[in-house]
Amino acid sequence: MRLGFVTELSDERIALAAALGLDGVEVAIGWGTALHPETATDADCRAARELLDKHGVAALTLLWGENHAELDDPVKRLKRVIKTAKVLGTSVITTNCWAAGSTLSEQHAWAVRLWSKCAKIAEDGGVRVGFENCPHDGRNYMRTPATFAALFDAVPSPAIGLEFDPSHLIFQFIDPVPAIRAFGERIYAFHAKDTQILDDRLQQVGVSGEGWWRFRVPGFGDVDWRAIFIALSDVNYAGDIIIEHEDPVFGGSEGLALAAQHLRPFIAPSKIG
Repeated sequence: MRLGFVTELSDERIALAAALGLDGVEVAIGWGTALHPETATDADCRAARELLDKHGVAALTLLWGENHAELDDPVKRLKRVIKTAKVLGTSVITTNCWAAGSTLSEQHAWAVRLWSKCAKIAEDGGVRVGFENCPHDGRNYMRTPATFAALFDAVPSPAIGLEFDPSHLIFQFIDPVPAIRAFGERIYAFHAKDTQILDDRLQQVGVSGEGWWRFRVPGFGDVDWRAIFIALSDVNYAGDIIIEHEDPVFGGSEGLALAAQHLRPFIAPSKIG
């Protein structure tokens, strides 16, 4: 396993990864990033690879941050994303399973139509796609173990799987450990992020209220990281561990350093002390 964090590309951010002794980064493209799949040229992609190489930092995955349901041609866009991934030196593309529709069945049908096509393109391109399991207010179809199973049954291609993030299951009151055991062979990347349930607030507003949970860096929330890594080991997970820093308490570099400190013993026990 290699350890890194999610980031846009900039000299400052890649230098930070190197300074923290991390192996790599999950490179975010799309939305407001500098490396956008619609506008980035081949030269831009090569420059991005040169920036990574300059600091000795690998591209662990390529995070495709666009809503597929809002694109005119998501199939064409995926082909460009695959090309970018290859230049950066990664064969794992991560994204959300954005899907049009107001009901779960409509979203399922939409996702199956799209990813039946895209899975073949990913296979032919030699990449795997890992869906993150953030609910995004119900816009991401791949948000629970039930939807994982439904899409994998409908589109059995090994080119599609998960970027598993335990933090998103915690605030849905779903135990992430059984989910890792159930879908271990389809986990292609892993987001290391924690969630803290604020019980006092929850008792006041209930689950339909606001402010009763918050994201934390690993070790400061309710995720049982020892159990998580035992499960990852049991399913022979060989991918990377990618810190997604959205902690409102700790600042950028401080939070990343704390997260790395907490995670390293699980990744490389022989280096403790």
